Amino acid sequence: MSILKRTVWAAMIAAVWAGAASANWSDSFDGGKLNLSWTFVSFPQVTGTFKQTITPGEAGNYYLTFTETTPVAKGGSAFAAGFGSTEKFKDVRVGATLNLAGDTRYNYYGLMARGSYFIDPDGKLTGVAPGFVADGYILHIDYSDGPANLKLDLEKVKMNQNVMDKNIEVTVPSVLNARSYYAELEVVGAGPVYVTGRLYEFKGGPLVVQTPTMVDTDAKDPWEDEKKQEKVYKEGLCGIFAQNEQGDGEPAGFKCTWDDVSAVSDFTSSPSLVIDDFESYADNAQIGAAWVDNIPDAGLDYAFLDITTVYQGFKALRLEVQNQFEPYTTEATRTFVVPQDWTVGGTDVLSIMFHGYYRDADQADDKYHCNVEQPLYVKVADDAGKEATVTLPPYVVQSGSWHSWDIPLADVAAAGVDLKIVKKLTIGAGDGKASAQTGQDIDLIYVDYIRLGFLPQAQ
Repeated sequence: MSILKRTVWAAMIAAVWAGAASANWSDSFDGGKLNLSWTFVSFPQVTGTFKQTITPGEAGNYYLTFTETTPVAKGGSAFAAGFGSTEKFKDVRVGATLNLAGDTRYNYYGLMARGSYFIDPDGKLTGVAPGFVADGYILHIDYSDGPANLKLDLEKVKMNQNVMDKNIEVTVPSVLNARSYYAELEVVGAGPVYVTGRLYEFKGGPLVVQTPTMVDTDAKDPWEDEKKQEKVYKEGLCGIFAQNEQGDGEPAGFKCTWDDVSAVSDFTSSPSLVIDDFESYADNAQIGAAWVDNIPDAGLDYAFLDITTVYQGFKALRLEVQNQFEPYTTEATRTFVVPQDWTVGGTDVLSIMFHGYYRDADQADDKYHCNVEQPLYVKVADDAGKEATVTLPPYVVQSGSWHSWDIPLADVAAAGVDLKIVKKLTIGAGDGKASAQTGQDIDLIYVDYIRLGFLPQAQ
């Protein structure tokens, strides 16, 4: 659990805002110096061992390094931040290249938007410790479980305390993450506020992964702690921060590296690459109306909303399969009212997260038993009726965890489908022959986070 999540304050104090009119700022630390009037702060501010240096890299490049060498238990900074300007932003994208040195272990990088803070000089205001006290929207680039388990997550922070009850996060599919990426936090709107985090291969490069969008309102939000109901943040500072994890014997302190740090208010919102993350459906009736199954019996449903087995966010599609009965396939089809252009932004892959159902032979069967082997397939059809089908081997439906199915769009186009007018997307299981299911056995396929993306590129 992060320091922000653990910290509980004894007092609630109005934040002091700094700022001027909205604008843009950026710093790549050219010439081996800070090229903006940076402000660096930390909490707690006791030992003074939080340091910032400009570090030389390859080919004359320079980057900013945050270091903290003292454990939190001995007074070291739990987290530290840098603000490149005192300008306040409303709609904004905060970005930075991070982990240039590739040596992050068990720490957090972070980006902050619509932030505010004050300095508690002696700890009397908070009753905890001296240091900076912040509000804002946060993107965590989360190395707390090591580079092989890199995640992105969104937080809303009040007085250094995370007010989230449910995590809004996504796992980075690669395991080779001891390397640099470009991260971006986008915050737009005021009623509600839409907060999205993204990770790119490099600045200007392909999108690696995107968080679900956090929708923040003045009302009680589903992700919000049951004891909290915080107002939205409508404007504020932008910055970067590093955070120290100490709970389970991780290395003392932190070392985090940054380049190409910016806050931009002048931008055009990118088209959404998410086809469906299932968060908008309220109940089984809504998801069943959007994802229509192929079983002719109107009294039976096979597509359901699931809130227990999800890849990210709070909801997923559950397809219940009974292919021991005709038509020996079970599928759900989403028909788009307006045909979709899957070429926008240069995307070249359709990615679908799926999860099967597996129970070891020595486990007692529950109501569902173990999935039997049968093919998993996807069909894409355009507005002219051209269709492409892509199939995975029968054993994949027995996967006991989430997997990404990445389908090159070139393969879909090769079957004659016009990717600029995609009309239908179908996900199904079976091959038209009776499966090995017996009696009324139900097999389960879970689907989440269907999106367009980019195939990996050589560095």
